[in-house]
Amino acid sequence: MQPIAFFLHIPRTAGTTLNTVLRNNFSENEILSIYHKKDYASHAAHSAEELQTIRLIQGHLLLESYDPPRMYGQRVSVFTFLREPIERLISEYAFLRSWPANHLYAYLNDKEVSFREYVESREKELLYRGKNFMTRCISGMDDQRDYPAKALARAKMHLEKSFGFVGIQERFMESLVLLGDFLGLNNLLHEKRNALKKEARPVISEDDRALAAHYNQGDAELYRFACQLFDQRVEALGPAFAERVRKLEFINAKFQKISGLLMN
Repeated sequence: MQPIAFFLHIPRTAGTTLNTVLRNNFSENEILSIYHKKDYASHAAHSAEELQTIRLIQGHLLLESYDPPRMYGQRVSVFTFLREPIERLISEYAFLRSWPANHLYAYLNDKEVSFREYVESREKELLYRGKNFMTRCISGMDDQRDYPAKALARAKMHLEKSFGFVGIQERFMESLVLLGDFLGLNNLLHEKRNALKKEARPVISEDDRALAAHYNQGDAELYRFACQLFDQRVEALGPAFAERVRKLEFINAKFQKISGLLMN
């Protein structure tokens, strides 16, 4: 029996777009979405038999264990996407300030929280937001240092040994083809979802970017490492892989055009 696939969805890494692809390949009763603490708790009593119908768990949450990877006591096959950390952080800050449905919208706007404050804050609402967030998610360790050496080493080990696949947001189409092979997906056509509107993107000073880089040195190194793993995987597939990506890009451009016409 194949282990349940687990999508560790790190915010602002094209995960919402990816989730539309996943929903086109799995039936509704095969997917368990966990995006709030109450969602996780509500499914905690599931027995192994009840989980047999689930093929995919997705959400903003950490694994119960990483070595081996488990969720609800079941072995899972983990995948995730990473993004250049400063761009991810800026996108997250802007998105949370512009999306009224999220739990930080009022906090960020009522208190007029600046990007610098978002990164530096030690308040409980923001403690984990601006400081090596990707490293924390991949390592499972609560390490708040500027350069979390132990957490970073563990995160690298997890990407190599525990995670079945890691995609790169900036190389989404290549990542999608690789993920399709990993999960056996038949339909990779999609439209971009939750992309940040140009007018919502804040102007971030070079000083604030430098500050964010200081607080996210671990994430920067983890991202470089993930890109190296990604390059190795692509290189091993040879020239035929690039042709598959070009074919998907061509077909998906047609799909997006038709979808746009239908929406209008």
